[in-house]
Amino acid sequence: MRPLVLRGHRRPLTCVKTNREGDLLFTCGKDASLLLWRTDNGQQIGQYNTGRGAIWACDVTVDSKRLIAATGDARIVVMDTFSGEILADIQDEGACKYVEWNRHPKKQDKFVMIHDDFGGGVFMAVKVYQLEFVETEDGQVAVEHRILWIQRGYRSRAIQCHWGSLDKEVITCHENGTIQVWDAKDGSNIRVIEAHKQSVTCISFDLYGLFMLSCSADGTAKLWETKTWTTVKNYKTDRPLNACVISPRFKPDSVEKAHILLGGGQSADEVTTTAASEGKFQALLIHLIHESEIGSIKGHFGPINTLTFLADGHGYVSGGEDGNVRIYHFDKDYILDKYD
Repeated sequence: MRPLVLRGHRRPLTCVKTNREGDLLFTCGKDASLLLWRTDNGQQIGQYNTGRGAIWACDVTVDSKRLIAATGDARIVVMDTFSGEILADIQDEGACKYVEWNRHPKKQDKFVMIHDDFGGGVFMAVKVYQLEFVETEDGQVAVEHRILWIQRGYRSRAIQCHWGSLDKEVITCHENGTIQVWDAKDGSNIRVIEAHKQSVTCISFDLYGLFMLSCSADGTAKLWETKTWTTVKNYKTDRPLNACVISPRFKPDSVEKAHILLGGGQSADEVTTTAASEGKFQALLIHLIHESEIGSIKGHFGPINTLTFLADGHGYVSGGEDGNVRIYHFDKDYILDKYD
């Protein structure tokens, strides 16, 4: 299984995302670059002009038409995916650390975002925006935006924010090890979950929104049932974890490809040797039900910061602290159910 190594970034990766069809890959990093690639051959298609701020997260709509990015210079940028035209440049209060479109495939006109404190007068917040796309007389698209709600009622910095099942909830994960659930209509707090002992670095969902996977700097990952928010599986590793993802081939009524991917590794100031194996920078493929490790995939020369499966589940993409993006297409043995 030889990966495609994409070397378009000069600094650490912060987010990798594919579109629904899986043919396009979006990568962003601390070098203020947001790049577009083909997943089949790793060819770079283009680069988006988003300014000078580090890009902490990006997301693309289900129809692949609109791209959104959260930047370190307190901006949310909405772009046309194919032309690169900036449709909206929203100035917010603090460094924007995560953003995600709502999940409704026919009406993706909302997004949730988080930003950090800034100075003495700006406090961290979770916000939901609504966008209105208006076509002007000359055929251009004008975008109007408004804030539906703002929630500042939490004490620990949020790492990520996501939409829950059917866009009814917003879920955030925090540095103090908690996961918080908010009502998507008004931002009221529904639940605070004591999830991990250290910072919750990533949360992701299966295709049906029935299960949520979380991982933490304490080296553990947990699978949650989203109706009752109870833990159903626990996964223990020997490294701090930065990223987790559930295979899109997983189905709740089948054990076929019930797999998850975990990635992380020791930070640079903790590594005492130059050997990549000592830093534990491999991606871990783990059986979701049996909690057993199926295999590990090496390659990065620093911690893995972000992961995503390819849309068909026959491979994955990783972005690392080393500035490299690696696309892996699994061997035929995996596709032919050898590892179920």
